[in-house]
Amino acid sequence: MAEGFKRRTPSRWGEGAALRDEILAAAARLLARSGREGDLSLRAVAREVGISAPSIYLHFKDRAELVATVTQRAYEWLVAELCEARERGSADGPRAGLRAMVQRYCRLALDNPRFYRLMFGIERIEVPREERAAHPVWLVSEVWAEAVAACREERTGRADDARVARLLWFSLHGVVAMAMSTPFETDRRALEEMADELLDVAMTR
Repeated sequence: MAEGFKRRTPSRWGEGAALRDEILAAAARLLARSGREGDLSLRAVAREVGISAPSIYLHFKDRAELVATVTQRAYEWLVAELCEARERGSADGPRAGLRAMVQRYCRLALDNPRFYRLMFGIERIEVPREERAAHPVWLVSEVWAEAVAACREERTGRADDARVARLLWFSLHGVVAMAMSTPFETDRRALEEMADELLDVAMTR
């Protein structure tokens, strides 16, 4: 075969959604493997799935749309996990809900390093300024801001809640990124304790 790919069994009628998911999964694997959005090619994605490159255009108009969809799904997954953790923890109050989010965030990063890398570890092509407001990273930011606001008895406004939420989230990211980059097994108990300390520090701001 001229294109050098292992041909996938053709989809039957109505299986287009399954192929689309396979394309997204393949793109996610390749992005996590290379670490650079600019290195991803539709030809490589097609080869990973076992289809011809033109078949991708039946589902995505170009590479940018494919990458944007992969990114959107990753962030939506993270948001759903954080919201579920907060809902479960909030039975003991809003602070407990926020703590549950903090702990879930750390576990998700360590248990799903490729997904985490898709969101925060890929060297990306910078998006135009007018498109930044629509980036799915703000979905995660909003979840943190809402959880922080629910815990603060003396609020100084939405902007201040967002600032505290960013302090907490960015600090957590630094902790888990360091844990994931070291060449030895992570002490999860120590990491959880550090995450709790970060929460206490952030919420005193």
